[in-house]
Amino acid sequence: MSIVVIDPVSSGINYINAAQQLGVGVYVFSCDGGEQELNAELRAKVRQVIKIDTGDFEEQLRKINELGDVRAVLPGVEYAVPMAARLGAASGTTHLHDSAVEKVRNKFNFRSRLTEAGLSTIGFFLLDAHAPVAVPEGFSFPAVVKPIDMAGSIGVRKLYNHQELIEAVETFRQSLPDDIGFTASGQLIVEAYIPGTEYSVEGIVRSDGSVTLASITEKLLGSEPYFVEVGHIVGQGYEEGFRRVLTDYSLAVLEAIKLNVGPFHLELRVTPQGQPVAVELAARLPGDNIVELIRRASGIDLAKETLCEYLDIDSRAVPHANGVSAIAFIPRGDKSEFTELQGLSGIFDSPYYLSHQVYYRSGDALGSDQDWTSRIGYVMFGGTDEALVRSLVGRVHTEVGIV
Repeated sequence: MSIVVIDPVSSGINYINAAQQLGVGVYVFSCDGGEQELNAELRAKVRQVIKIDTGDFEEQLRKINELGDVRAVLPGVEYAVPMAARLGAASGTTHLHDSAVEKVRNKFNFRSRLTEAGLSTIGFFLLDAHAPVAVPEGFSFPAVVKPIDMAGSIGVRKLYNHQELIEAVETFRQSLPDDIGFTASGQLIVEAYIPGTEYSVEGIVRSDGSVTLASITEKLLGSEPYFVEVGHIVGQGYEEGFRRVLTDYSLAVLEAIKLNVGPFHLELRVTPQGQPVAVELAARLPGDNIVELIRRASGIDLAKETLCEYLDIDSRAVPHANGVSAIAFIPRGDKSEFTELQGLSGIFDSPYYLSHQVYYRSGDALGSDQDWTSRIGYVMFGGTDEALVRSLVGRVHTEVGIV
C-alpha cells in the first residue's frame, strides 16, 4: 500500500513522517529542485522521488497507474490541492470533491458562499488587475486586498482609501506574485477590513461526515498594513463559551463549503463584539509547524489522522491536554541581507525550548518584508505554563535579530 504526495513543501512533509509510522510507502511527485527538492533525510523515508511536471494531469495519472498500489493522492502544498483532488477522482481513491475545491482555492468563491449561507456580512468585490479599478457604490474603507489564489499572505495588505487600492493594484499588475512555481491569476478580492483577534481552527473531516476539531490556534501578526504571521500558540485554556462559539461557527463554515474529507485550516477573526468571521479556509494540513504544535499540545497528529482516513485505517487519536506549545518566527527587521543572529543563546537555556531553525546563511539576500518570506527562522517552545510560553515568544520577537 502506498500514497502519492504532490510537492511536499512545509506541511506536506508531515505526510512522509506519518506514512513511515504507519508502514505506508510514499511516492513523491515533484520537479525535485529548488524549494521542492527533498533533503537526504526525507529521501531516505520515501520509496521514490519521481521527477514529473506536477501541473500535467495526464502524465501524473499514467504514472499512478504504472505504480499500481497507490491508495491516496495528497497535496503537499496549497497549490496542489486541485490536482490531488482531480487525480484522486480519476484513480478511484478518496478525494476532495470539485465543488469544495472551487471554494477553498478561490477566495472570492469562498466569500460568496459564506455570504449566501449567512456566515459573513462584510462587503466585498472582485477586481481584475488588468482592468480599471472600480469600487462598488456603498463599499467602505478600510479594506483588505488579496489575490484570490495565493497563500502565505502574499499580496495581502490593508487599504484606507480608493487611491491606495489603485496603487496596490498597479503594483500587483506590474509583477504578478509567484510562489513555489505557482503564479497568481491576476484576479483580486477586496473585502471590508475585519477588526478583532485572529485565530485558526484546525481539524479533519471524516468520510462519514463527522469532524474532529484538533485546535483553536491563536495567531500572532506583524504590524499592518500587512498580515505576516509572526507566531502561533496552541493549547490555551479557552473559556468554554468562547470555545463553543468558535466550534459552532467552524462547523457551519465546513457545512456551507461542503468539505467532504480531509484536513482543514480555517482562519478567522473574532470581532470586539465576540462574533467570529471567516477569513480563509484551506483544505490541507496547516503550515508553519502547526501540525507539530498540535501534536505536542493535544496528542493529535493531523497528518497521521488524514492518512488513516484516506486509507481506511482505524486509528483515531483521542485528544488529551498536554500543555501549551508555540512557535515564534524571527523577524528580519530593517535588514536586507543576512549576516548573523544575536539573542538566541539565552533562549536556548529555557527548559521550554524545543527546537529552532534559521533559513539563511551569511551573505544571503532576505525576502520581502510584506509576507511569509520576511521571516528568517523560528524557535519552538512547549510546556505547562502558558504565561512562560508567551513570554518566551515575546523574547524572540524583541531580543533576537540580525546583527
